Amino acid sequence: MRNLDLNSSPDSTTTTTTTTTDLVRSGRLPAGDRAHVRAEGVRVVLGGRVVLSDVSVTVSARSRLAVVGENGRGKTTLLHVLAGMVTPDRGTVDRVGTIGVARQSLQARGGETVGSLVRGAMRDSEQSLRALDDAATALAEGRRGADEAYSAALDAATRLDAWDAQRRVDVALAGLDACTDRDRPLATLSVGQRYRVRLACLLGARHDLLLLDEPTNHLDADSLAFLTLRLRQHPGGVVVVTHDRTLLQDVAGEFLDLDPSQDGRPLLFAGGYPGWQQGRRRERDRWERDYEAQQAEHQRLADAVSEARQRLGTGWRPEKGHGKHQRQSRAPGVVQALRRRQADLDAHRLTVPEPPLRLRWPDLASRPGVPVLRCHDVTVAGRLHRGVTLSLDGADRLLVTGPNGAGKSTLLAVLAGELAPSTGEVRHPARVRVAYLGQEVPAWPPTALAHQVYDQHVGRLQSGGQLRAEDRLSLTATNLLDREALRTPVGRMSQGQQRRLNLALRLAERPDLLILDEPTNHLSASLVDELTAALLHTPAAVVVATHDRQMLHDLAAWPALRLAALDTGWSGNGPPSTPSDPAVAE
Repeated sequence: MRNLDLNSSPDSTTTTTTTTTDLVRSGRLPAGDRAHVRAEGVRVVLGGRVVLSDVSVTVSARSRLAVVGENGRGKTTLLHVLAGMVTPDRGTVDRVGTIGVARQSLQARGGETVGSLVRGAMRDSEQSLRALDDAATALAEGRRGADEAYSAALDAATRLDAWDAQRRVDVALAGLDACTDRDRPLATLSVGQRYRVRLACLLGARHDLLLLDEPTNHLDADSLAFLTLRLRQHPGGVVVVTHDRTLLQDVAGEFLDLDPSQDGRPLLFAGGYPGWQQGRRRERDRWERDYEAQQAEHQRLADAVSEARQRLGTGWRPEKGHGKHQRQSRAPGVVQALRRRQADLDAHRLTVPEPPLRLRWPDLASRPGVPVLRCHDVTVAGRLHRGVTLSLDGADRLLVTGPNGAGKSTLLAVLAGELAPSTGEVRHPARVRVAYLGQEVPAWPPTALAHQVYDQHVGRLQSGGQLRAEDRLSLTATNLLDREALRTPVGRMSQGQQRRLNLALRLAERPDLLILDEPTNHLSASLVDELTAALLHTPAAVVVATHDRQMLHDLAAWPALRLAALDTGWSGNGPPSTPSDPAVAE
């Protein structure tokens, strides 16, 4: 937001009114119920790639809009277009009122402090109060036009709720557990701490519309609860881009889905999160039915052409000695039939594109009750201080939770055999296959295509005796990668596409034990729903560590191991009680 300029000539009664109106129109003063952003036919091309195409959406003063879709679909770009940070190559955007934007990450500029950010959030309110004081003085002195100037200044301060600005920022800083030391340089704060300060300043300012890009990053449970409440209570409109399904359920009323659709345009769903899920499912089912029906009709017409051509061939080559003239007399009719069939086939256009793929979980032939892991008194120096002992058999489940720094990722890496423990031991019985999906993707050659990475991985598994040839899955068997991803070098894939490829590699191992560290990272909400359903029913043993609130809710019935800060021991679904417990053992 630019600085307000409410100083007007004391000799003019019209300049002040015009200036106030212009300030509202230009987005420098709140517009209240009239605030909106309206995008029509927006198209954006970046680096030669169409990122957004034919996007139309209106955000009003009471909107609670979620922009959803796979990584790389243009969600952040659309947010920047709505905010005026990116100019579309085609289409129009109309804005009325003030807009506040929370970007995913911002660098600390030299000399910035917590106090400078707070002052920036309060600048317009403080300036409006100074203008109001000046106008009151002019009114008391009887200057010409002072009453109009005072009215305009009072209107501006009221729109900004300027008298409450300091309290709003302080409440937001406390609610997000952000640094309150005004003299603290931002450069000395962690990325997460800087983000919380910036988000608090945004929430404390008086914006008509809030545009938030992954606002739950770097927030703990209490901060998430505060953010959710503030967004629900915000008097203006909210647009959010997030993979946090719990925030989507708690806040969003409408969903703009940027994933591919049958007609190529984004789809808008009402009815909150359930309405989006149900509407998306109906659209996908209809798309698949239309595609299958059109493909079947095209195949029927092609078969008719093939049959007519075969009959024509038979008519021109009669058996020797008899029926020659009769067959030749039928030939013109057969030719006409072939031409009609060919014309029908040529006229039948394939207008329904291939629908997006659904996750297809492979058949993992694990047997319940068969031992897959034994872990005894494992520690890792400096990372996992308290010994962990547990046992897992086929079809067992374990949910590992705890705050950052508690050692969740360390423990999972040890269980997967990726990291050697400092004390204790981890044993996997012979022929047990363990697949580990870490938070980071492997260092693949950036110019390699997905099938090359996949073939090399599976080849190593087969040559090492970890995978039989008859158990080999094709890269497309799980439907995790679409055609665009298959022809994109891995170095240019989106984070979501890379995550999908990594998951495909792990499933190619046909694991008896699947260990997943933050499996929802960079995946769309719809794919996470499909993945969660698969994890609930797979016969393989599964270990999951996650901060994802919705996944924690969905897996709440699983035995849980909670690692406390500094790893003070077990907590969660009760202590390890007996050796017969499939998730934990003494």
